[in-house]
Amino acid sequence: MIRLGHATISLERREAFLDGRPLRVGGRAFEILSVLMQADGRIVSKNELITQVWPDTVVEENNLQVQISSLRKLLGEKELIQTVPRRGYRLLKEREPPLPLFHPVVPDLLVSEDQQTIDPDSVPVFIVDDEASVRTALSRLLRAEGIAHRIFASAEELLSANLDIGPACLLLDVSLPEATGLELQSALGQRGHPWPVIFMTGFGTIPMSVQAMKAGAVEFLTKPFNEDQLLHILRTTRQRAAIAFEQWQRTQSARQRATLLTPREREVLPLIVAGLSNKHIANRLGTSEVTAKVHRKHIMEKMQTRSLVSLVKLYGLISAEPPFSMQGSS
Repeated sequence: MIRLGHATISLERREAFLDGRPLRVGGRAFEILSVLMQADGRIVSKNELITQVWPDTVVEENNLQVQISSLRKLLGEKELIQTVPRRGYRLLKEREPPLPLFHPVVPDLLVSEDQQTIDPDSVPVFIVDDEASVRTALSRLLRAEGIAHRIFASAEELLSANLDIGPACLLLDVSLPEATGLELQSALGQRGHPWPVIFMTGFGTIPMSVQAMKAGAVEFLTKPFNEDQLLHILRTTRQRAAIAFEQWQRTQSARQRATLLTPREREVLPLIVAGLSNKHIANRLGTSEVTAKVHRKHIMEKMQTRSLVSLVKLYGLISAEPPFSMQGSS
């Protein structure tokens, strides 16, 4: 989910909500919004928007302006879509903070009925190294062990690849052309991929290894390395990747539910978690006890839980790196 002011957008599901209420966004308008969101703050020219949204149709520029105006009204904040004179449009957005590569696993968390435990043996390994001989040797080794893997010659090749949103681990060379391994690690973190990283290098230094480990690397191996050692590290890392991804799924699920809360419900949620009664919540907010009770009911329904213990656990997930400000007003 991506947050735009008081609205939240899911490009994958083609859904939009404003303060928890579904928005009806037309097909063309959603396509425009999608292009602007994927531009990641870049100015998109009018010609580029028209070409992408109406690829096989000749349209007037006025049609684009009408759709932009419609989007501004739907989102409730005109300044979100900025007009840059003689250049185009730019979206000013605030993304949910990315998850770090690893999260400590909280036991006994709620898991949806359709969420299955991930088999570590199914976790693929992504090899990223600019030396063809290294890629070939590692691929041969993993193929002999029956380990699913893919090879990439650069950070750019991995980032532009069509990869499933699923668990994985990386065998990553530090010294890559253009974007380095450390920069790729950072880029993956910004995208929210909970993929553990094993760094490889032919000339490792202590400061470099310290930087990698601080950024979340599992291991820092100096070439050439022992094959048995590598296979052992991969075994434990793939187990870690499976656990990390299960935790990531729980966190994403909790965050998606939390986007449905209204600003007032976001204000009430921490008070419920703190153990306050409806009466004390009403006194704190200057409202009636009946209203506080209604807020509690709606929060439990939207967070899909009937237990205060479960709600506390869900709140722990969304408040560790909050996707929205937990303060609000009615």
